[in-house]
Amino acid sequence: MSTFDQGLIAQIKARLRIEDVIGRHVELRPSGTRLVAPCPFHQETKPSFSVNPEGGFYYCFGCQASGDIIEFYRAINGLEFGEAVEALAREAGLEVRKRPEYRAPGEISRSECLDMHALAAVFYKEMLGRGPGKTARDYIGGRGLAPEIVDRFSLGWAPAAWNELRDHLRGRGFSEVLAEKAGLVSKSAKGSYYDRFRERLIFPIMNLSAQTVAFGGRSLVDGDGPKYLNSSETPIYTKGEHLYGLYQARRAMSHSKSVLLTEGYVDVLSLHQFGFENSCGVLGTALTPEQVHRLSGLVGQVDLVFDGDNAGRKAALRSAEMILSQGLKCRVLCLPDGEDVDSVLQKNGRESLLELSAQAADGLDYCLRQLSANQSPKEVLNWAIGFMSRLGKLDWKSFYLPKLAAGLGLSETELRRTLDEKGTGVAASAPAGLEQCKPSQLDRNLLAFAVRFPEYHGQLHELGLGEALATERGKIFWSKIFGVSPHEVLSRMDQGEKQFYVQCQMRTDVTVDDGRSEWDEVQNFLRQTGQRRELESLNFGLRKARQSGDFQEELRLLALIQAKTQC
Repeated sequence: MSTFDQGLIAQIKARLRIEDVIGRHVELRPSGTRLVAPCPFHQETKPSFSVNPEGGFYYCFGCQASGDIIEFYRAINGLEFGEAVEALAREAGLEVRKRPEYRAPGEISRSECLDMHALAAVFYKEMLGRGPGKTARDYIGGRGLAPEIVDRFSLGWAPAAWNELRDHLRGRGFSEVLAEKAGLVSKSAKGSYYDRFRERLIFPIMNLSAQTVAFGGRSLVDGDGPKYLNSSETPIYTKGEHLYGLYQARRAMSHSKSVLLTEGYVDVLSLHQFGFENSCGVLGTALTPEQVHRLSGLVGQVDLVFDGDNAGRKAALRSAEMILSQGLKCRVLCLPDGEDVDSVLQKNGRESLLELSAQAADGLDYCLRQLSANQSPKEVLNWAIGFMSRLGKLDWKSFYLPKLAAGLGLSETELRRTLDEKGTGVAASAPAGLEQCKPSQLDRNLLAFAVRFPEYHGQLHELGLGEALATERGKIFWSKIFGVSPHEVLSRMDQGEKQFYVQCQMRTDVTVDDGRSEWDEVQNFLRQTGQRRELESLNFGLRKARQSGDFQEELRLLALIQAKTQC
């Protein structure tokens, strides 16, 4: 977002109505001052999806999807933020002006890196169709991959020669120094440059804008190098963030709200070929939180389809735990021992995977079953405690508590007591008032009031809300909403802040009268907190005056302290 003209978001919202954009996908019906409908982001029939036309945002009380017009357009179409902004700007008849791209001296810019990867992708694809690519073409045919799949995923071939891509890029105006910074060539100890990928089947890795950002290369001949070689990190590619085939799968994922996640490049290709177009793969490493976060913007459910060997089962266990801990639903398709997705599909066809999907194990049940089969009861319980501690929200903990208790063969009371002793926060009850709140909950309560009742912002500022907030994140959030137009506020927030803001705004059980009574408690708390801060400051000054022997200053401060304590 930072690369766009900051006024563009506000102009889009001024010209386009959120209810018109959302109304293309669901039938909205009036309910008081809001519009409601079944949520387009998860399967349901009840009207839990609510739109606030005046505020310009939406919220689902079922799956907690939330945001503004940009976020809705991005999520429903499986786009990145910048793509959604550009598409809506065009629809609104606005010119998209990006800020000039910054490049540090001696470094490569993102645009240069993207341009070189685009050239490399075309180069590799052309090499696949020429004479040197016969080895790769034979391999592709042997794996049963259809020509349309090869074309859709832009497979290529890196020739065996050491300098063909280097010379190709140099002929297009890119030096070997820049090509090395882009991760496309390597530098030897003697200072010479050579192609990073040689004699390999090439799998381009794309971002959600269909731009090639990296490559994976599979060796088809015996040699000294690894079987699989992936791109190094560059200004456009960070390991552990991207997923193979996500661009090709994004629209199917957005419509089904689920993804089949597998491990190998060819497994992804086979899934797409057999009609499972909501499929993508991890890139040669264990699943990362960043990859799960990227999936969470498109789907609510992840189905793991890893190999049926021991390594695949361990990977499924680690991945399922990570997916569940980020609030997504997870299932595990248990493949036969020694099989992978591609072999199952090629041998038995699409129906075989559909049968496995119908028998898929719930992610939490799978984790507990795998752990119980291989670890002691003490280790399983420790895993459960760690899992609960990693859950990001109290309502997620409440959701999983009975499921974990049942899986462990414990009563909810026993498990709750154990978790409470370990400090996971499950058993904590809501405090009665602001004075008794823990710092993070105090901030949530104060900021929730500020979000729901913006008419009090001026008084909150005068009473020192910014200084009363206990956490740095809370102070940052207040700075983002104070004095900011409601039509611009969401564009300043990260995803967690957006969700909190919209949840507070969309509460229907809070009335204006509730706000007046809550204001009494808030202002009393802020006044008392302000007085405590003043006394602390005066006492600190008093100690300094005594240490320096300043008797007159000491008397002055004592008088002020006495006046404050008698108020």
